[in-house]
Amino acid sequence: MGRRRRYRSSYDRKEFDIKDFLSEAGQWAIAILIAVILAYSIVTFGVQSVTMIGQSMDTALANQDVVLINKRAYTFHKPERYDIIAFKLKEDTESYFNIKRIVGLPGETVQIKNGKIFIDGDVLTNLPFEDLIMTEGLAVDTVTLGENEYFVMGDNCNNSEDSRFVNIGNISDKEISGKVFFRISPRSEIGFIK
Repeated sequence: MGRRRRYRSSYDRKEFDIKDFLSEAGQWAIAILIAVILAYSIVTFGVQSVTMIGQSMDTALANQDVVLINKRAYTFHKPERYDIIAFKLKEDTESYFNIKRIVGLPGETVQIKNGKIFIDGDVLTNLPFEDLIMTEGLAVDTVTLGENEYFVMGDNCNNSEDSRFVNIGNISDKEISGKVFFRISPRSEIGFIK
């Protein structure tokens, strides 16, 4: 007795192919949905891209550099001296982000004299910029920071609108959007930011 061969009809093959297609399409749809949810979560709760406007952070950042900010960097600890932060002034929440470097911490007294920054009467060392500061602004007299306030400056200290000026002033922790940590554009400069 010979074996019976079983052949699928073209109808069976179509049905089988459609089931495979629907199964694969369903898996792709789930994967895309998960990716969209993750992307939304990252933008809403974690990481955001921001474009640097102006030359106030030269040479650390250049005009039109696109950087990532970690919006959760300060969830469990406070900002530290020399962190580069992105912030929006509370009365100007619809405008672009400001990007500056923290030089003064809560409770400290900041003063600029003889082209140098003094914190609580001592010269601040290890600055990421070497230029003598030509404009003291508000810091010509001592500026005492509140318990949640920070004094920020641009690395291009003689071409930066920052805490030395009335329209910026001291930055409260509520105005800080996050820590600038990675450059994504231009391609030649991609990498972590010091």
